[in-house]
Amino acid sequence: MNRKTNFPKVMCTQHPDAASKYIATQEEPGEAIEAAKVFGCDEYMPDYEGKATPYHQNVQIVLKLIEETDLVPGKDVVITPRAPSAVQENRFRQLMVMMSIAEANYDALKYSDVQAINEFVHPMTGSVKEIIEAQQHMVDISELSKKEFGFSMEVPRIIPLIEDAPALLHAKELAGNTILAWKEHFGTVPDEFRVFLGKSDSALSFGHVASTLSCKCAINGISELNSELDTQTGIIFGAGTLPFRGHLDLKNAENFFREYRGIGTITLQSALRYSHKKGDAEALVNLAKERLPETPEVFSAEEKEEIVNLIGIFGASYSRILRQLAPTINQIADLLPQQRDRLMSKGTGGYSRSAPDISGLVKLCRTDIGKELEASMPAENLHLPRAIKFTGALYSIGLPPEFIGTGRALEKAREKLGEATCENLLIKYFPSLADDLNFASGYLDLNVASRFLSGEYLKEVRKDIEILRDTFDLETSPEPSYRILVEMMQPDLLQAGSKGNCMDEEVSQLVCSTLTKMGKIRKALG
Repeated sequence: MNRKTNFPKVMCTQHPDAASKYIATQEEPGEAIEAAKVFGCDEYMPDYEGKATPYHQNVQIVLKLIEETDLVPGKDVVITPRAPSAVQENRFRQLMVMMSIAEANYDALKYSDVQAINEFVHPMTGSVKEIIEAQQHMVDISELSKKEFGFSMEVPRIIPLIEDAPALLHAKELAGNTILAWKEHFGTVPDEFRVFLGKSDSALSFGHVASTLSCKCAINGISELNSELDTQTGIIFGAGTLPFRGHLDLKNAENFFREYRGIGTITLQSALRYSHKKGDAEALVNLAKERLPETPEVFSAEEKEEIVNLIGIFGASYSRILRQLAPTINQIADLLPQQRDRLMSKGTGGYSRSAPDISGLVKLCRTDIGKELEASMPAENLHLPRAIKFTGALYSIGLPPEFIGTGRALEKAREKLGEATCENLLIKYFPSLADDLNFASGYLDLNVASRFLSGEYLKEVRKDIEILRDTFDLETSPEPSYRILVEMMQPDLLQAGSKGNCMDEEVSQLVCSTLTKMGKIRKALG
C-alpha cells in the first residue's frame, strides 16, 4: 500500500472531564467553532453516546461553521459524530443520529460541493457483525435521503471504537475481518478506514498497566494492516490528562508521543482546554500536527507473548482490589459534579456497561496466568460509573488508581516471567510508567484511603505502594493543599462511602464543592 492518507491530527471531544467548567448542550456548537479557530483542532466530535445531545446538533455545528466562519466543514475542519451503539444503548437513537448526519450533509451541500460529515464513531464495538450492521443502517439512511429529498451523499464510513483490553488485543483481527466482510457485504473495500482506541475504559476494567500494554498491542497490530491490505488504516487514540486515562498533556507530551507511536489522531478533551494553563492546549495541538503520525513500534512474536502474559498478571492484581472498592467508588462518584448533559442513568454515574468478555484474553495467556485472571474477575457486573467519575472518585479518597495492583503485579511478573521480562516492561514496553506513578504520587494519601479498605485489601494496597516506592524511588507524599482538602473531606466521604446518599442538601453541596476543588488542583475532574 503506497498511497498515504492525511487523516486529521487533533479531534476535539465533549468528554466531561474539566474540573471547573460545566458546558450545556446549547454551548456545544459554539465550542466546535472555538475548537477550530482558537485551539486549532482539525476535527470535532459531537457526542451522542450516553449523552443528552440534541438531534439537531450536527446540523447546528455545520451551519454555524458556514455562517460565522470562513471554514468549510468537511475540508478545513472535519465533523465526526459519535453515535450510540444499537447493541449497548438504543437503536432508535443510533438511527436518529444517522438522520441528523444526512440532514447536516444536505444543508452543507447547499453552500459548497464539500460533504460536511464523512465518518461517524461507533462506541463499545465488540464484533464485525455490529460494525457491518451499523454501516448498513447508514447506507439505508443515505438511500432514504436520496428518495425523500433528492440528494446523494457519499455514505459516511463507520469508525469502530474499541474500549476494553481483550478487544484491544484482537484489534488487528477485528479491523482486518471488518474490511474483508465489507467487501463481501457491500461489494467493495473502503479506501480508508480509521479505528478509535480507548484508554480509559480498558483501564477501568483491567488497570493502568494492562490497559497501556493492550493499547500498544492494538496500535502495533492495526499498523501492520497497511502493508497487508489495500485499505489505508488510521488510528485515533482517546486519552485524558491523568495517567490512568492516557496522560495526554503538554508536560508529558514527549512521553506520550513516544509511548503511543503509530497513532494518527489524538483527542483534545475538555480538561486540557479548560482546566490547564492557558496556551497549553494550543501548544499541544501544534506539537501533534508536527509529530503525528510517527513510525509505529514493532513487537516480535516472543515480545507479544510476553506482553499478553503481563496483561494477564497486572489485570488480575487490579481486579481483585476493584471488587472491594466498587461500592465506595459508586457512592463518591455520585457527589462529583456533572459537567455535561448526560442521559438518565440505568446505574450509578451513567448507563451501565457489561463486564468485558475475557475468554479471548485467557486463551492467549499462559495457562496458570489465565486461570488467575479468571479467578480475579467479579462474578457479576459491578455497574461502575463512567471512567471520568471512576478516576475522580479514587483520586478523591487519596488512592490514585494507577497504584492499584501495580506493585504486587510487578513482583508476581518477576516471579512468574523472570527478571528479563520485567526489565523489558520498564525499558521497552512501558518506559513512561515511572513518570506516570510519580505524577500520581502527588495525590496519594494512604491514611485517608485506608478508611475505605478492609484489612486484607489494605494490606495488599500497602504492599503495592511499598514495592513501587522501592522500584521507582517514588516520593509518595501528597501536595500540601491537596492533603488539606482530602483530610477535610474525610468524615463526609466516609458517610457517603458507608451509608450511601444520606446527606442533607447543604452537606452534599459542601462535599461536591470540595471534590471540585481537588479536581482543580489535579487539573481534571477524572
